[in-house]
Amino acid sequence: MKLLEFLRKKKDWFILVFLIAIFLALKISVLTSHFADGWIYFYFGKLVAEGATPYLDFYYSSPPLIPYLMGFLHAVFGFKLSFANLLPALFSAADAVLIFVMLRKKIGGFVWIAIIAYLFSFLNFATTDYFSEAHPLTTFALVGLLFFENRKFFWSGIFFGFAGLTKLYGILPAVFLPILLLREPKNLTRFLGGIFASFGIPILIFIAVARKEFLEMIFFNHLHKTAGIQKSNIFKFFLVHDFVFLAAAIPMLLAKNFRKLAVPLLAISALAIFYAFFADIYYLYLKVFVAIFVVALVFFAVGDFHKVSQGVVVNLILVLILTNSLFALQNYFTSQTQKARIENLPQIVAEVQKTESELYGDFEITPLVALLSQKNIFKNYVDTNEKFLNLGIVDSEQRVEELRAGGVRTILTKNFVGEKIYGLETLLPEKFFSENCVIQKSFPIKNDYEDNAVIVWSCEE
Repeated sequence: MKLLEFLRKKKDWFILVFLIAIFLALKISVLTSHFADGWIYFYFGKLVAEGATPYLDFYYSSPPLIPYLMGFLHAVFGFKLSFANLLPALFSAADAVLIFVMLRKKIGGFVWIAIIAYLFSFLNFATTDYFSEAHPLTTFALVGLLFFENRKFFWSGIFFGFAGLTKLYGILPAVFLPILLLREPKNLTRFLGGIFASFGIPILIFIAVARKEFLEMIFFNHLHKTAGIQKSNIFKFFLVHDFVFLAAAIPMLLAKNFRKLAVPLLAISALAIFYAFFADIYYLYLKVFVAIFVVALVFFAVGDFHKVSQGVVVNLILVLILTNSLFALQNYFTSQTQKARIENLPQIVAEVQKTESELYGDFEITPLVALLSQKNIFKNYVDTNEKFLNLGIVDSEQRVEELRAGGVRTILTKNFVGEKIYGLETLLPEKFFSENCVIQKSFPIKNDYEDNAVIVWSCEE
């Protein structure tokens, strides 16, 4: 009897564990390495574990938390490819626990709908194919919301600060929340004090250490960015695959008591303004929005409409969420899992291990190959995204001279190979490759968004 009573009381927790287990099992079934900028963070972790300082010893365009978080993981575990591939899904599992804790006492057994809506959305499945700053940022922001809802304002500020210290837009969910504390000066002070402790103090320390370069890297350079992907394409891609978030938002306009939803609505409002005005956003930037939106959506549906028309609106939203999850899984496993996979990773690593020089190359593959082959990246030039060329931060001709002077012979590129090799200029001038390099080995890419080959170049000093 006691066991049955325990199981009855804890059934929601068992459902949560069950749903997380299904999510992780589905992710593990397709676990592999993908071309992505996430590998730069693991290499930054290696550098920090070896004593390097961001902004002084390597270029980094965001606040400093991720290099130190990854440095801690590298110091404790080293670099394990299977763990690196699974890490994004583990962060999403943590998000599910936080959403559960945040909503369980408010909406009871309906909380599992929120878990399904988030975990089994297309956006969550697609963005957990590779690691990015969006994963810890979302987790930190959800912890901040959880503490705010429970009136632990100092700790709420601490974790919102951590989200901002991950990437600057991570602090946005907190910017409107002080409105709710204007009549509570002590709690407002606690909240802002937490943000200052976890975000303000580290920023001031790095301003003192790295000075002007630090602010340029994490803030001013971003003001000159142009859109890498058109916003219309990003939102269209998102809404086509997760249509429920648009459809279910419409009845939210009928909410009778927005006060109950003030915290998540203020958070997603700040994010929406950012998405509208900042030029250079990506699909990953929507992850934290979806997590907080799910909290507002399910809490609204159950809290505002549970007793109206025998729960017709609630049931409609639940059907939408379940339908969306089924379509999301179908789309993910039929069209997304094969995208941008690194099919020949062991062979690429083996080819690079034949060489003796340091490496330089495309940021989507070179940091990973460097970690697996135990090679160093020349001068810690890890993030070679072409946006730095476009912004004038990197001079490609000067970089060529540095590579020659440093005796770098092995360069990795990711290109489209047709009548000629397209895209070389996004890394270095085409003339450099034609006059100084030969293809050591080319490895086909079966299903990428733009390219069809990874090329290992052997270049003259």
